[in-house]
Amino acid sequence: MGIKTALGLKIKELRKRARISQEKFSEMIEMNPRQIVRIENGESFPTAENLERIAFALNVTPQELFYNEAYESDEYLKDEIQKSLKHLNSKELRMIYSVIKNL
Repeated sequence: MGIKTALGLKIKELRKRARISQEKFSEMIEMNPRQIVRIENGESFPTAENLERIAFALNVTPQELFYNEAYESDEYLKDEIQKSLKHLNSKELRMIYSVIKNL
């Protein structure tokens, strides 16, 4: 399972557990409902800013969104993170760095 898929499943699980519809969730985080569907289906990865909004709306830390027991090893997780980082812009990279630095 890739990181986008795992993140999407985690967001969907937490959203449903909180009994928040996709429509209400999209309003809460000021995001297009279609984008929510794409993220939850593992087709898209949220920006760092959206990741923060998602975590806040679900009452979890951004780190908790990435916690998944399905990861096979630390090396697998590092590889997946590295792949995802290649697609981020400068602003998003700085945000991710800030999150990691504060862990």
